[in-house]
Amino acid sequence: MAFKKKDTENKEFYIVDKRILPKSIQNVIKVNDLILKTKMSKYSAIKKVGISRSTYYKYKDFIKPFYEGGEDRIYSLHLSLKDRVGILSDVLDVIAREKISILTVVQNMAVDGVAKSTILIKLSESMQKKVDKIISKIGKVEGIADIRITGSN
Repeated sequence: MAFKKKDTENKEFYIVDKRILPKSIQNVIKVNDLILKTKMSKYSAIKKVGISRSTYYKYKDFIKPFYEGGEDRIYSLHLSLKDRVGILSDVLDVIAREKISILTVVQNMAVDGVAKSTILIKLSESMQKKVDKIISKIGKVEGIADIRITGSN
């Protein structure tokens, strides 16, 4: 995505169900899918879906699927962990059992009995489709107060 420097300071990302998006945004998603999956030209895909070029070009760089196939993706796990001996080790064990590559682990000191931790993981294409199950397994570790995931690259 191309952003001016000042735009990057105020960016916020959300994961939403596609069904609640306006029709124009859903159509931009359809155009992107046609271009990616069928190698159709932008012009042909826009025409086939039936949206204006201005609508497509206005939104195209702001819409990305949660996971895109064909490549490994990096995700950030943001955890709030209750202050208990071995909890981070337990979380890392779950990730290791799932054969997920851990890139970095950062854990802050506990405040009011809760430590914030960020774990960067790399998921293969096949694992990306199982993100919900992976998060669910991590969430079952005793002492997880909160878990969130954001995608990158």
